[in-house]
Amino acid sequence: MNSLRTRLFVQILLPLILLAAAVVWMTFHAVEGLIERRLEKEIELVARAIRMPVQQAYADGDLVRVAQSLNAVFDIGRVYGANVYDADGRRVVIAGDARPGPREQVQAAELVELGMEVGEYARLGGEAVYSYFVPLTGRTGHIIGLLQVVRQESDMALQLSEVRQRGWWVWGGVVVLMILVVLIGHRQAVSRHVRSLLDSMSRVEAGDRDHRTDVHGPSELADLGAGLNRMLDAIAAMERQLDQQRREHLRMTERLREQEKLAALGRFSSGVAHELGAPLTVIDGDARRLEQGEGLDDDARRRLDRMRTQIQRTRQLIGQLMEFVRGDEPASRPVRIARLFERVLGGIAPERESRAVELEATAGPPDLEVSGYEVRLEHALLNLVRNALQSASRQVRVHADRDQDGRVWISVEDDGPGVPEGLGEKIFEPFHTRRPGGEGTGLGLAIVRAVAEEHGADIVVDRSPVLGGARFTLRFKEAN
Repeated sequence: MNSLRTRLFVQILLPLILLAAAVVWMTFHAVEGLIERRLEKEIELVARAIRMPVQQAYADGDLVRVAQSLNAVFDIGRVYGANVYDADGRRVVIAGDARPGPREQVQAAELVELGMEVGEYARLGGEAVYSYFVPLTGRTGHIIGLLQVVRQESDMALQLSEVRQRGWWVWGGVVVLMILVVLIGHRQAVSRHVRSLLDSMSRVEAGDRDHRTDVHGPSELADLGAGLNRMLDAIAAMERQLDQQRREHLRMTERLREQEKLAALGRFSSGVAHELGAPLTVIDGDARRLEQGEGLDDDARRRLDRMRTQIQRTRQLIGQLMEFVRGDEPASRPVRIARLFERVLGGIAPERESRAVELEATAGPPDLEVSGYEVRLEHALLNLVRNALQSASRQVRVHADRDQDGRVWISVEDDGPGVPEGLGEKIFEPFHTRRPGGEGTGLGLAIVRAVAEEHGADIVVDRSPVLGGARFTLRFKEAN
């Protein structure tokens, strides 16, 4: 398994365990040496402690007292045996279980000649022992014998083994504790935070694109979580940008399609206007002359008046077609809103009077103006006001002002039925009209939208909060 926990065990915990084992082994080695030297020192001290009474008793030739002195060392509980040799190396007094053989006697004779205190490991009676030899001197100072105090090496090895066993138990407990610390620490410091990151990734993979992981835990994992959140934010921003680009592409494609339709309509309209202009003029002139003649009854005059009305309507349609598809524009220049209102209200006055509709107009501040084509703006506003007059019952309001962002707006409101829900875009299509009895050409609002696009303005269609009917608002950028 290539998990982080396995790597922690193999690359961190296992080297620590081996290092701890090496430290324990070296510690045991050092402690064993100290214990061994301490046990040797104990036998040396025992030998030196009984040397004087044994030496005095042996100098006096009292071997019974010598034996009593030797037997006294067994009260300490650490001595295996004690022996006294004469100057020739022959054993004189033996106490305990240590029974020296010929070899030990020869060694004793050699040590008597040397006159030195010596400690050594050897085998005595088949037992591994540690012996310490102390020379015995007479009253004249010459060596008269040798004292040997013996301790079994097994006693020393037993103590060393107990120390070693306890040490390894402690080492095992420390290893188990280290494993538990690593397991618990890995779970608390790493595992649960990694699991949280994986859960967050699973939620995003399942479709929850708005989910973001909680940035917490160790700094490395917190940085990883923050990096994941930044990546998700960047992906979301890129998706939004792509969606915007797709919408813009669709809008441009639709705009191109409309432009192609309008170009075809323009070519057709130019031909129709050219072919119908002269005949309509002739018909209208003849109808006017017949209407001025004498001897006509009321029915004939009514028919001639209706004929001239239809001719005027046909001329209006041709004029709007030409206005709708025209492509030659003069240079843009500042257009003062007050002058625009004055010309529009003057042009619409006859129609307003014939419909008996009250028209309220407020042109805003005197310096209010926009940059554009005055004739086109006048024609667009005229269409909006005419559309409001045709829909209104008693009142129409035309207002202009500047908002907090510095944009100029013009609104046209009426107290009519308003625009039905769902037709907010359809009403701007060419030849779409809701007027009863064939009133209207269906090009007025299409011209308004074309003019708005030419001037970079927005059209907002909603319900008038004051009059209750429709409200059309044009929002322009203010002229510089």
